[in-house]
Amino acid sequence: APNIMSAATTTATAPPASASKRGLKLTSNASHPTATLLPHGHLDYVLDMAFDYYGRRFATASGDRTVRVWDLNSDGTWASNSLGSSSSGGGGGSGTNNTNEWQAHRGPVHRISWAHPEFGQLIATAGADHAVVIWEEREGGFKSLATPERSADGFLDTNANAGGAGETGGGGASRWVNKATLSDARRAVTSVEFAPRHLGLRLASGSADGVVRVYEALDTMNLNHWKLEAEIEENPDDEEGGMGGGGEHGAVSSNENMGVSSLSWCTGRFEPATLVVGCSSGRVSIYRYNDVQRSWLEVIRLPGHATSNGVPRGVLDVAWSPNVGRSYHLIASCGKDNRLKVHRVKRGKGSKGDSSEGGQSLLVYEGTDVLDQSQSWRCQWNVTGTVLASSGDGGMVKLWKCDFQGRWKCVSEIVGDTSVAAAVASAIQNQ
Repeated sequence: APNIMSAATTTATAPPASASKRGLKLTSNASHPTATLLPHGHLDYVLDMAFDYYGRRFATASGDRTVRVWDLNSDGTWASNSLGSSSSGGGGGSGTNNTNEWQAHRGPVHRISWAHPEFGQLIATAGADHAVVIWEEREGGFKSLATPERSADGFLDTNANAGGAGETGGGGASRWVNKATLSDARRAVTSVEFAPRHLGLRLASGSADGVVRVYEALDTMNLNHWKLEAEIEENPDDEEGGMGGGGEHGAVSSNENMGVSSLSWCTGRFEPATLVVGCSSGRVSIYRYNDVQRSWLEVIRLPGHATSNGVPRGVLDVAWSPNVGRSYHLIASCGKDNRLKVHRVKRGKGSKGDSSEGGQSLLVYEGTDVLDQSQSWRCQWNVTGTVLASSGDGGMVKLWKCDFQGRWKCVSEIVGDTSVAAAVASAIQNQ
């Protein structure tokens, strides 16, 4: 796998994030972004990345089972202290002994998510070892799963940290501690995301067994105990009532039946807990918690991802747009059918006599726009929900914006310098 990833300089706010086989791409909404090379230090592909709430830190998850945290320096460069160098290629990092890389799972780390800073510096990781792990950054000297010496095969030697997190050790540097391991999934966990702040310290995870699990911290001061609040089971064979997907045109092949592939929370403060879930069956569904029935219900089946013949193709990513004063919601999805879509869902009010909604606000599907028909692997909104970023395996990030007539246009294309990464990948494959 390449040891160098393409990046573009960022602004003070969190830029769109994307990951691909060749590595990591950082993009900003600046009119003239500049490209730079950022050595990521992982021994395998970067599978995911995520910015924290303020956009001054981000974490990368890799197939080499490790997680690495990066910090924005005062000179505008990104550095991971465990590397001892910054993104500019010069200098020696911040000069501290902080360890910002550690082995997070016993298999590839698929997804990563930051919690709201009100709850501390928390990270949730989803791994191929059927587990979601909650990590907390702490100051002081103690021993954890933070980076030991690498073994001869290049992977981290976990035997050196057999004592686990929480043991007393030397030094006063900050470390990431394993606070809880949630291992209810029967197959690999493919997605994880913390809930918005107003819903409390919760997270949702999706796994290849076709189940979305919602967890809640019993005590925000004691993160060792998490309650499995709900399980939402996806049934790929149930296409009745769906607005898209395959249905009668064909079933999902066994090698593509990977259950839940992605999920995203609705961040609206005046909305009940709501999730959009993308599946390997090509289905995109919206689930909402119903206070009357005390359960999660599927409220809308959005147009899914399928070929022109109706054969379902998997959903690769979904993203719920932040709502800033709009009367409707925007949801982006991209899939293996090489289509990037934006779904529009209108907000309404349910009647007080409607027992199914309990007087909660309703969601009404309005329409779907197809923005792009080229390969898109990931999609993400900016902080105001007005610009959508999409990325694929071609080393390009596209920025999309809707004009006053409701038409979506590509307003910018950011191409990273992937020549060095390709050369390194070729050299490694020839070894």
